[in-house]
Amino acid sequence: MPPSDGQPVLWHLEISHYNEKVRWALDYKGVAHVRRAVTPALQELTARRLRAGRTVPVLEMNGRAIGDSTRIIEAIERRWPEPPLYPADPEERSRALDLEDYFDEQCGHDLRRVLFGDNLAEPEKFLTMVYGADHPRMGLLETISPLFCRVVKRRFRIRPETVEKSRGKVRRAFEKVEANAGPNGYLVGESFTVADLTAASILALIVMPPELPYVKLQADDRTAQSRRFRDSLEDRPGFKWVEDMYRRHRGASAEVAA
Repeated sequence: MPPSDGQPVLWHLEISHYNEKVRWALDYKGVAHVRRAVTPALQELTARRLRAGRTVPVLEMNGRAIGDSTRIIEAIERRWPEPPLYPADPEERSRALDLEDYFDEQCGHDLRRVLFGDNLAEPEKFLTMVYGADHPRMGLLETISPLFCRVVKRRFRIRPETVEKSRGKVRRAFEKVEANAGPNGYLVGESFTVADLTAASILALIVMPPELPYVKLQADDRTAQSRRFRDSLEDRPGFKWVEDMYRRHRGASAEVAA
């Protein structure tokens, strides 16, 4: 349950871009909240225990457990409307929500498949990326890594042909950013919205801006294939757009101690 003082509790997976989306929304609005990190591969158990679906993030707030990043941001926006993430203009709001849905559904899952597929080539790097080199059970994880990697490949449908198809979707997501960014840099209207937050959060695991929290394996330490794909995108305006959004709007954390 949430702490007795009523502060929201965010159950999150540190590595996940969908979880970063919600962390950023809370931080952007300065909402004091408690974070509880979930062990990778156990997120479904946590979500089910909280009765909030099958995935994290899950936000406990006002006696409710809310799952799904889009629904969580909707609830945050209702409770803490300033500074707004939803445009006031109905047409702009509709466009912002459509872009949120696009980057969530047409890029997020595919970006994860590419990132996992490229780094599974060297299991020790994959484990470090997901768990961190200082994980207390890293020795056990390395022992079971052949089985673990097979499970990950099956769970996320990671095969050479699916990874290449997903790579194309990630490139198209950068093109989407480039096609929609206005002179001020924003995807919709004249200010930072949920469209910018979602696009930048989803693409951040490829771009790796320095403001991205919870990074356990730097871009230069990833596998050769992962570095090659990132390098192929680095000169794109959309890549630099992600860096710019993080630099301009990824402020200080609003996390507080439990």
